[in-house]
Amino acid sequence: MEWEDEAEAPQDPLAAQYPEWFLEAIDDQPERGSVEVAGTAIETLSWGRSGEAPLLLLHGNGSHADWWCPLAPMLANDRRVAALSWSGMGRSGWRDSYTMELYERELIEGAAALGLFDGDRKPWIVAHSFATWPALHVAASSEGERFAGLIVVDNGARVPRPQWQPEAAPPEPRRGYESLIEGVSRFRLRPPQPCANTFLLEYIAMRSLVERDDGRWHWCFDPELDAKRDGIFGRDLGPVMAAARIPLAFLWGALSSLMGPEVDDRTRAFAPAGTRFVEMPEAAHHLMLDQPIAFVTAVKALVA
Repeated sequence: MEWEDEAEAPQDPLAAQYPEWFLEAIDDQPERGSVEVAGTAIETLSWGRSGEAPLLLLHGNGSHADWWCPLAPMLANDRRVAALSWSGMGRSGWRDSYTMELYERELIEGAAALGLFDGDRKPWIVAHSFATWPALHVAASSEGERFAGLIVVDNGARVPRPQWQPEAAPPEPRRGYESLIEGVSRFRLRPPQPCANTFLLEYIAMRSLVERDDGRWHWCFDPELDAKRDGIFGRDLGPVMAAARIPLAFLWGALSSLMGPEVDDRTRAFAPAGTRFVEMPEAAHHLMLDQPIAFVTAVKALVA
């Protein structure tokens, strides 16, 4: 049916609520799979064709691979883009304990299972927050030479504090919620920060809960995750950065509560010669949510 007056045509309610780039991105559904690493199933997502320039996206603490769904299609125009959920998070399996060595295996074996080492070009890694610990350790190992480079997103050579742990999990992780909507209403970012792009928060929150056998909705991560990790966050990343065998780049939010002049100075002191540093204005720790288009643009420029 044709409409004489375009204003008379029925409007898609989603188009009024969400930007066009977001609707196009979430319509581009990833290929979903899993790979077993040390006896635990690791969730994998991928976009684009095998053989194209590869890019591996790694999420932060307590989140999951679906955080990348609104952004990955924009990066996959001419690339093979993949993401995985660390064990204990997302739809990956849980472990009795979580170690740096296991996370490193998940990164390497996940990349291999996704075919990121199959082509002529080596994959880049984009690691946000917690993911920078295993990613930097891989970059400083012989396995690191299988990658083209690493973008460290909103983390640096902070002064190590052996007793430090991330902020506690969201409230009521065990009891769960009566409905998905109730759970979504309790979703909060860690560390806390405002985010104007509420449509992204809603999208992520909807995919951060799972209905379990008790008929209630629970956060999709191991509620004992932080307690089962021993000493990971107490490691000094400075010497690890200095030992990197591949190019590094640092991308952080100007408003981030984790970064600052002291961390910036210490990171630059340890980073190898040629390391690039990019500060993103008007962005806090979760800069891919604060400035999604600018984030994608920065990543494209850094891996070009």
